[in-house]
Amino acid sequence: MKSETSEIVLRFLMGGLAVVVCWLVSAYAPVKFISGVFAAFPVVMVAAVSMAGVRDGNRVAAAVARGAVAGMVGCAACVLAALYFIRALNSWPLGLGISLIVWLAVSLLSNTLAFGRGRS
Repeated sequence: MKSETSEIVLRFLMGGLAVVVCWLVSAYAPVKFISGVFAAFPVVMVAAVSMAGVRDGNRVAAAVARGAVAGMVGCAACVLAALYFIRALNSWPLGLGISLIVWLAVSLLSNTLAFGRGRS
């Protein structure tokens, strides 16, 4: 139980730090597209693969990394969908909502196509 609690705290701290850094960059960067680059910061993937490796070994870390590939393909689709739907619908909340659905669908589909249905 203590190990799980320390993992949760570590993930929270790493994720929170990444959000703060992204916000600082977006607030103070003279060129605003740079904040978008930092919004794609892969700290969550690094934390997840690291934790899986430490806790469960190389095989599980590799499986988590495989899932990250599918998630990142989904992220690319999400960004493109957000760009399109925010402009087309003239609503950033609705555009982001739709783009998150696109992310999930493309991530699941790309994982199934690349790695097969039965592999996790």
